[in-house]
Parts: sequence; C-alpha cells; structure tokens
Amino acid sequence: MSNEKGKTKMDICVIGAGPAGLTAIRQLLAEGHTVRCFEKDDDIGGVFKKGNSYDSLLLTISNYFMAYSDFMPFSERLRIWTGREYEQYLHRYADHYGLRETIAFETEVTSVRKKGDSWLVTVVHGQKTTEHAFDAVAVCSGHFQKPNIPTIEGLDGFSGRILHALEYKNPHPFEGRRVLCVGLGETSSDVTSEISTVAEECTLSLRRYQTVAPRYMPFQRDPYFTIDTGHATSRAMNALSHRLYGLLHRGNHRDLSKARQPHTRLRIKWLKEAGPFTSQVITKNERIFEYIADGKVRCNMAGIERFEANKVFFKDGQSNDIDDVVFCTGFKLSFPFLDREIGNTRDLYKQMFLPDVGKSLAFIGFARPLQGGVPVIAEMQSRYFAALCSGKVELPSPDNMVRQAKGDRRYWEEQFHITPHVSSLVNYCHYMDDLAGLTGCAPVIPSFIKDPVFYTKMYLGPQFAIQYRLNGQHSRNQEACDFIRSFPLMHSPPKTAFMLLMFWLSRTLPFAILEPRAKPECFT
Repeated sequence: MSNEKGKTKMDICVIGAGPAGLTAIRQLLAEGHTVRCFEKDDDIGGVFKKGNSYDSLLLTISNYFMAYSDFMPFSERLRIWTGREYEQYLHRYADHYGLRETIAFETEVTSVRKKGDSWLVTVVHGQKTTEHAFDAVAVCSGHFQKPNIPTIEGLDGFSGRILHALEYKNPHPFEGRRVLCVGLGETSSDVTSEISTVAEECTLSLRRYQTVAPRYMPFQRDPYFTIDTGHATSRAMNALSHRLYGLLHRGNHRDLSKARQPHTRLRIKWLKEAGPFTSQVITKNERIFEYIADGKVRCNMAGIERFEANKVFFKDGQSNDIDDVVFCTGFKLSFPFLDREIGNTRDLYKQMFLPDVGKSLAFIGFARPLQGGVPVIAEMQSRYFAALCSGKVELPSPDNMVRQAKGDRRYWEEQFHITPHVSSLVNYCHYMDDLAGLTGCAPVIPSFIKDPVFYTKMYLGPQFAIQYRLNGQHSRNQEACDFIRSFPLMHSPPKTAFMLLMFWLSRTLPFAILEPRAKPECFT
C-alpha cells in the first residue's frame, strides 16, 4: 500500500537479529515499513552473542568500521573492540532505535515460500507452529550456520576428537594433547595460537602460503591507526592499478623484512610467497606468527592426504600422531527454510537479489569485504533494500540483473583470482560506492580547489560508512562532515602529497602501470 506521500509501505519479515538483521530492521523502520524479525536465539547479536563465540575474541576490524553510520562511537578512541564490547554496542544500538519490540526471540523460521504477491513464513516457537504473510523478506541469517568439514580419506575412521572452530571456546580441553588445526583464517589464527600454549604438540595444516595482515599498521610508536584506517580503505589507493598499488607497498615490505621481531619477518616471507595481496582474501590477524616463530606451532604446507586411526598423513610424505583435529575451514551457505539452493552469492544481483524473484527477497550480510567490516556492508545493503521496498528506486529488468550479475562475477573472480572459492569477497570501496550510487546516497566530493582539506580527507582518508550520510535520504550531513574533517590522515604531508599525485596521474595518464582497475559496465 501507499502512504500520503505516495511512498510504498510494506510488511517485511527479517530473518535473524545479528549485526545484519539489526541494521535491516533499523533501515526498514526508517523508511516507514512495518517489520517483524524472527530470531532463533534468546537475544540479539548472532555469532557475537555471549556463548556463541570463543572467550578471548578480539575483532580484526576497528570500532569505526564495525559501527553503523547512524550510530558511530564518536566518544571512543579508534581501537579494536573485544567480542563482548561489540556485543554491548549492538545492544546499545538496538535499545537506541527501539528494535527489540520488532523481534520474536526463540522463534525459528522453518519455511519461506512465495504465494501470489505474498511470502508465507512458517515459524516454530516452543511447540507452536504458525504461518505469517509478508510483502517482502530479508534473509539476514548469516554465513555461520553450516560448518564446512572437508571430505578427506580416512576421516570417518579417525579415532580421536573431530571439532570445528565454531565449537571452540578456550584451549583448556586440549591440554597435553597432540592437536592438528586445519586452515588459516582470522579465527584460526587465534584458535591455533591458544591451543599451542597448552597442547603437547600443535600442527597447522595448510595448502599454500597466505596473506596475513596485522590489526594495527606498523611503524607506530603509539598504535593508533588500524589496518582498515590506513591506505587499504582510501578511495585514491583503491583507484590505482594493482601494479602501482603493489609498487607503493614494496618499500614497506622491504623495511619490514628487516624487522627485529622474527614473527614480523616471517609474516613478510609468507606475504611474498602468497602472491599479490590485492588478489586474494586477507587474514587480518598476525597472532599466529608469534607461535610459529617460537616453535609452538609447526606448519605443514603440503595439505592432508589421509587419516588412519590416530595418525594424519600429509601429501609431502610426512605424518603425525594426533589426538584431536580442529577444522578452521569456514562455513557453507545454508538456507534450509528456502525451497531452492543458493550455492554462490555471485549469482545474485549485487550479491543480494535473485533476478527471477526481484526485490521482495533480499539476502543481506552475505558480502565479505576485503577490507572494512561486514556490518557496514549490511547497512548499505539494507538502505538499498529499504529504498527499493519504498519505491524510491527500482531494480533493473530480470535480464539486465542476470547480465550485470555475470559481469560482477567476472570482475570479482578476476580481481580475487588466487582465492576464487571465497565467493562472498568484494572490494569494500568499490562495492560500497556501487550500492550508494544505486541507493542515491553517494557522497558529493568538492573539487580540490574548492575545499582542499575535505577533498584530501575524502580521497586519502578511510572510506568510513558515515561518508554515505553526507547526501541523500536520511543524511546526517553536519555530523558526517565534522567527523571526516576531524579524523587524522595517517601519512606525513610529503607522502600525502605524493599519494595524491599518484592518484591524479592514474586518472589522466594512459600508461598501463597507472591505469585504474578495470570495472565492468555495472560498476561505472
């Protein structure tokens, strides 16, 4: 139906009250829609709810990149939150915007099916099953639903304990045991490190060297700038070609390879072996290298061939006696309540919409940024979805959505060709600008001549989500301007000038080394 201003108002179901679900509720309410959220747990937070993650969880993204643009922690210093601190932030967000009254807790969605123009959502609460009709559905159930346990010869006959990192809380159960950890990501870097402090032996099994970054930028006396507030999220640096971007980093890598700390030198060695860091998923947690350098964690890069009883055999001929296997191998997409398989979010328009279904079914929170945080990506997706539901913007035709999804898929798979299996991976800066343009909240940046300070901050400073509150619906222009102007640039004035020069040259000169990264039609 339509309200007095001609804006469409819809009854919308949100599945999940984690970081993606909460911002979906908020953005939909801001557009005047009626929202009902179903959460199978007894409180908000998703994987960040106490008890759903390991005890020592420390985020790998700064508070400014984990916070929503309409609830920035302005009173806090830039830093990395613990899992509990982020959970508390989500509670403050929910309370501030009155989101809890829209949420039905301990209520699991078991079926979502289309009937005519409506979506019928079946839920179970206790022993009671009910069905509800909605105009649209936002799926915000998250990636972390179905642990991925790889198929390996002999695993079903392994005599020890088999766990997934999702089950890990602390290292105590592994005291004095021989443990094999499989896979390296941000969680594995913590889990493997902690287990190695109490285990008799700890082996990390990988199939290749991986790109690992620190939480904080190097060469800082007083750690302030986090990895996501350096050049990794600046518009200027993300407009450069991969070759030029790599050249600008080469000096840093050369300096770090001579660092006093063995773990830093080891990380740089891995970085060189892994290949271009802009072409693969990045693990933003270097903790593991301290334990590898100290000999507490032994690495095998050959991959696993098979298991036998209490033994693992690697593809290089080595073998270990082990008591436990901990798989840190990620998750598989799982939507058991849908009547169709969603195997790869690359097939969705903007990794959000099924072309043959349209705007009434959105998948929010299933794009993982190379740099930056998932929650702010989910916020931008939610703003786009809310605007679509209001009729303020429209989706392309189904044929055009298919064509653009294929173009996006080629673009992302070419850019991240080293890790194409991470199908949720996107470049934060490019993806956010793309969605902002579709939503109508792309920031208008004044020329360098008109406002050199603001121009420089917008192009060389971090691309915080609050930049997308400068213009468009639900803008917070003064608040955004004040924050952007006040946040310091990481580099010295001479280096800042040099980086601006490189950015300008990349937009004007035809040389291959200075060509901006090519984008498909739908990103231009």
